[in-house]
Amino acid sequence: MTLNTKIITLVIASFLLSVCASGQKSEDSNPSLESAIRSKIQGIDFQLSSSSLDEKKRSSLLMEKAKLLLQMEAYKEATIVLKEIQNSKEGKDVEHLDHYLGTAYLGINDTENAIVHFRKSESVDKNYESTIRKKMYAKALYQEEKYGLALGILGRASREKDFEKDILFYETVANSFMRIKEFKRCQMVLEEGLQKFPESPVLKEIQDQLSQVLPR
Repeated sequence: MTLNTKIITLVIASFLLSVCASGQKSEDSNPSLESAIRSKIQGIDFQLSSSSLDEKKRSSLLMEKAKLLLQMEAYKEATIVLKEIQNSKEGKDVEHLDHYLGTAYLGINDTENAIVHFRKSESVDKNYESTIRKKMYAKALYQEEKYGLALGILGRASREKDFEKDILFYETVANSFMRIKEFKRCQMVLEEGLQKFPESPVLKEIQDQLSQVLPR
C-alpha cells in the first residue's frame, strides 16, 4: 500500500468514525439503542401496511423510517426507502430529501450520487444542518479527487460563526492541499490540526509525507 493510498484509507475511516461521534451510533456500541430504533421501525412498518394511507402520510412515515435507518448506519436500507419517497407523487414536496439521500449515498460510498444530492440540498436546504452537510459534501468531493472544490466548500464554511473545525475538517483540508501540491498551505493547516488532534493517524501520515517534500 502506497503512502497516498494509506492516507486516503485513513481519512475515509476517520470520516466514518466522526459520523458515529456526531450522533449516528454504531450498532455494537449501544444494543439497547438499536433495539429501540428497530422497535420504532416495526411500528412504522405496521402503519405503512394500512391500505387507507394517503400519499402524503405515506411519504412522511417513510422519511421517519429513513432517518431511523441512517441513525443506525443502515445506509443501504435507508437509500432504498429514500428512493421510494423520491419516486412517489409526493417526492418533490418532501422536505430535506436531497440532504438525506446525499447522506445515504455517501454511507454506501456512492460518491457520485452523493455529490448530486448534496449540490441540490445546498440550493433548497441552505440552512438545514448546513455545517454537517458541507463536511459530508466536501468529503464526497474529496473521495472523487475533486480537491479544489472540496477545499472551496470547507473554506467558505469555516468562515461561518457556528462552524467547528473538527478532526475531519483538518484531515480533509490538509490532505487536499497535499494532493494538489500546496505544501506550505498544507503545513499551516497541519500544524494547527496537530495542536488540537495530536493523536490523529491521518495527520501524522501527512506530516511524514510532507517532511519528504519540504526543505528542513
